[in-house]
Amino acid sequence: MATWATLLLVALPHGSPDNVTQHRAKESDAFEIFPWNCNFETGLKEIDDQHRVLVNILNRLAWHFASSSSEEDGSGLLDELLAYASYHFEYEESIWEQSLGISDVSRNHHESHQMFFAQIQTLRQSTAPPDDVLAELFDYLTRWLAFHILESDRRMALTVKALEAGKSLKEAREYVDSELSGSVSVLVNALLEIYGTLSASTIQLMREKMARQKAEDELQRLQSERLHQALEAQASDHQKQVEFLAYSDALTGLWNRNGITRLIRELLAREDLEDDSAALVSIDLDNFHEINARFGEETADRMLGLLARRWLDALPPDAALARIGGDEFALLLPDASQVEIRLAALQLTSRQPFDLGGGSALVSFTAGIVLFPDNELGHVDEGADMLLRQADHTLFRAKQELKGSWLFLDAEEKKAGRSRQQLLSEIRTGLENGQFRLFYQPKVSLRTGELKGVEALIRWQHPNKGFLSPADFLPAIEHHPLMVEVGEWVLFEALTQMSAWDSQGIHVNISVNVAAIQLQAPGFAEGLRNMLGRFPALKPGRLDLEILESATLGELDRVVNIIDECRRLGVTFSLDDFGTGYSSLSYLKQLPVHTLKIDREFVSGVGDTEENFSILRSIVGLSRVFDRELIAEGVETIEQGEVLLNLGCEFAQGYAISPPMAQEKLADWIECWKPFPQWAVNSTLSQ
Repeated sequence: MATWATLLLVALPHGSPDNVTQHRAKESDAFEIFPWNCNFETGLKEIDDQHRVLVNILNRLAWHFASSSSEEDGSGLLDELLAYASYHFEYEESIWEQSLGISDVSRNHHESHQMFFAQIQTLRQSTAPPDDVLAELFDYLTRWLAFHILESDRRMALTVKALEAGKSLKEAREYVDSELSGSVSVLVNALLEIYGTLSASTIQLMREKMARQKAEDELQRLQSERLHQALEAQASDHQKQVEFLAYSDALTGLWNRNGITRLIRELLAREDLEDDSAALVSIDLDNFHEINARFGEETADRMLGLLARRWLDALPPDAALARIGGDEFALLLPDASQVEIRLAALQLTSRQPFDLGGGSALVSFTAGIVLFPDNELGHVDEGADMLLRQADHTLFRAKQELKGSWLFLDAEEKKAGRSRQQLLSEIRTGLENGQFRLFYQPKVSLRTGELKGVEALIRWQHPNKGFLSPADFLPAIEHHPLMVEVGEWVLFEALTQMSAWDSQGIHVNISVNVAAIQLQAPGFAEGLRNMLGRFPALKPGRLDLEILESATLGELDRVVNIIDECRRLGVTFSLDDFGTGYSSLSYLKQLPVHTLKIDREFVSGVGDTEENFSILRSIVGLSRVFDRELIAEGVETIEQGEVLLNLGCEFAQGYAISPPMAQEKLADWIECWKPFPQWAVNSTLSQ
């Protein structure tokens, strides 16, 4: 049986060394198993330069195995990679020893390098089928190189820079752990998955190359005048194959997201296209998860293939259908006047039973429709991305309002969508450039004046619009993943400030708002554990997480499990804006929260009507029934505080006590703060 080395040792094109080098450079530029990314920059120039050499050798090796036929050169390229890796490892280890001395970290770094060579040697000696070993080799090399740069060497670079900046070793490690957690960790995992997929594609490219070589051997027997024509035809077929892999969905044969995006751009580039003459439709199956659970993943995937063929038969030739992922599809119609007719046809065909072996299934879907073009879409590339986002957003609304049917995006919503995208971009820039601030509003006992804690409230020092309140930007990201990043920033900033106040002798608890999307983000509890671990001197019980009472909390059982996991870390939870949602009693009964916060709406209107007073009294009563602590928001007058005390609500926050303030003003406020005399008079709580 041939070993992997026998299979992979193939030859470069014939010619002089210079011609060979030029050919190799030109071809390898066209194919990269490991595309360089700006995220790979560590900040240490020598290390970055060495990484680029390793990446270059790996790309040359992959291209060689996919396109050449020389045994000697294939072995030489792999040896070149191993030799340069040895040099790179030795250089790295010298940096570690210079910064850290002979330590466990240095030894672990050295051992990881030795494991690399051991793994390559194991693969070289493998007697497994050559294709399998080749796939494992490139999967290991690409994943190893991505992890080596993004995690191992980035950690080294950040540590060295932190030590050079004057941090202690402990401080440097804590700093590096914080830099490589959260979104950076997600980035590393995403890139590892991407490069693993790229390495698997190399095997397919190699097989295609071998088939082409066989064809070329046969073609050499043909007359020279026919050879050129045959090669051109083959090149065209190969190009089509490459494009299919890049722009098509392997499961259904439909376009993928890249494919439909390219078609949208081509349509937008046409000068004869009238406003709102074309349509982009985002489609989501309503009951695919049930089919998946009932029949299994393999059968459910087969059903998607059957559904795709049915839909293609029901669409006109100029329509384009794509599978975006999972059970999500996109439909591009150059003639928008036909959109509802076509969707009705798709709905009809999907509702015909699918015979899936162990039973039959019907499919329904919901869709969001965007008409285009319009004169505000901007650049073709940006316009295509914007249209896809608008269609997805319209689909989200349709799932809530017209499930099983479809919804159009109107002109005002288009304008609002563009404004929202601009705002999202500015928020990202604001996070990167440190434009956000936390202000703190005290929570006190109305009777005694005791400071119960402070609530951290985000503000935005916008470079052009000035100081912005949360109402000016948080609604735009309420259901967007960017809310998770903002929430993580707020949490870290609040804990940092609590630690700073402790060092000044000001010991105060802090509450932080947590949006539903952040609470339910994957790994929230583990992320919270890591965040608290960076502040070991702070007791977790001093941190209170205020979750919004909102229908977006979704499955309560899952939310309860997340909250319980976080409570085991020591933190407490409050239910913010209590009374404003449609499911207050359900939340109150099931959510394991310690405190209820009365929404300012009920406090501000308490003196206006008897109805408002009765509602507030009922909320106070509910807190007693369910044994929850109570805090009132939005206390702006002495009279409102008196009413709250008479009803039995002792704790409150609001402008009558203090507006939100910058961190440096808290000490002076504590020194000067005293409750109003009228509140002391009304200190007998209702029972």
